[in-house]
Amino acid sequence: MSKQHYKENVPLKQKEKFAKYLAEGEEIVLVTGFSEAYLRRMFILALGFPGLVFMIGGMGYAYFKHPADSQALGVGLLIGLLLGIASGVIRAVITYKSNRYILTTRRVLVKKGFLSVDLQTAMYDKITHIEVMQHFMDRLLLHHGRLIINTAGVNKNEIILPYVDYPIELKNILERLINREREQLGHQTGSVQTLEGEIVD
Repeated sequence: MSKQHYKENVPLKQKEKFAKYLAEGEEIVLVTGFSEAYLRRMFILALGFPGLVFMIGGMGYAYFKHPADSQALGVGLLIGLLLGIASGVIRAVITYKSNRYILTTRRVLVKKGFLSVDLQTAMYDKITHIEVMQHFMDRLLLHHGRLIINTAGVNKNEIILPYVDYPIELKNILERLINREREQLGHQTGSVQTLEGEIVD
């Protein structure tokens, strides 16, 4: 049996945080978001820019203030490095908190925004099929990908969950919740289709 990376056990703190988005009688099953691998990559890129700019700026400032003091250059470099790390951490935290995917007993909710809120939802009985898309390197090394949730209706909207950890495992959990909801509503459970694909650059 393969290792399960998602646990359908939501901490009380998260339940309280997202309770305001729920309807009466609805419960949160799972909360996730951007993968740790994606956030690490974002942090590393932030060390390059604007981190490198901070380091060069710190050394330049130290050089003009104390041109003959090599120790001042080291201090300027260190200050620039710390500012670069701080900017990377802040960027990663804001990105993490701004993109939350919530699976409930009735629907999928996608919450975007840090100070403002943009909320997308899809009821389980409206979902027609789910697509899983991964780049080769995403599947091999980073273990993240993209879920595309297609819904029925006049507009036939898509809900896209990018950069999710182990997308096939998340898809299986989502399908299980959809089938459970349809069983409770007296619908047949065989109508959800899954498409798994690989994007080749």
